[in-house]
Order: sequence, then C-alpha cells, then structure tokens
Amino acid sequence: MRFRATVAYDGTAYAGFQRQANTPRTVQGELEAALARIGGAGSTVIGAGRTDAGVHASGQVIAFNLDWNHPTSALRNALNANLRSDIAVKDVQVAKPDFHPRFDAISRTYIYRLYVAPVADPLRPCMPGIC
Repeated sequence: MRFRATVAYDGTAYAGFQRQANTPRTVQGELEAALARIGGAGSTVIGAGRTDAGVHASGQVIAFNLDWNHPTSALRNALNANLRSDIAVKDVQVAKPDFHPRFDAISRTYIYRLYVAPVADPLRPCMPGIC
C-alpha cells in the first residue's frame, strides 16, 4: 500500500534530506530506518524535494510503500516512536498507488530566515560552521 506523509524536522544534525553514500545521517535514512523497525524493511522513502545540510522543514511531503493493516494514525504513532526527537511525522494518509510527492505537488513554499547582527544572540541556535 502507498502512503503519503507530512514530516517536520530540525536539520541541524543531518547532511540533508536525501540518503547519500559516505554520509553518516540523513533525514531519508532515518525515516527508512524507522520504517524497517516497524516491519517495512527495504521500504524506500521518496521526498518532495531535497534539503541541504542543516536545513529544517515544517511540511516535507514523503511517500513510501508498506504493508500495514492498522489505522493511519497508528502508523504515524509507530513511526514517531521509532524516530529521533528532531524528526516528526505530522500526518499519514493512504495515497494512490502512483502518488509521487515531487511530481504531484501543487505548490511549494520556502522561507529563508537570516539573523544579521554585530553580536550573536545566545537564544538563537547556531548553524554548523558559522559560529
């Protein structure tokens, strides 16, 4: 069965969304590991787009195939129970078998936030390699 999910993540500790050779951690890799832990060994996560290292997302749409005989809310909860606290599955829905988050997207929104000041703000998180 094909599922569509919306995920949010703090990308600070990741080398981006997409799984990469010789890269310790990616968001896609963490999602696929969580799927494997709930019975989806070999499930591939397809993302609506890629993010660079350190980039966050609040509504990244993904798709994956999984044999799941429980409500979608139970799938959301099972994934969240098997993910690190910096990745959250916000919503899971059954999708059409050919659903693709990149090609079926209606729109995308990107927000860039820059903090520019002569002195660092200790309450704002540091970006890797900049502090």
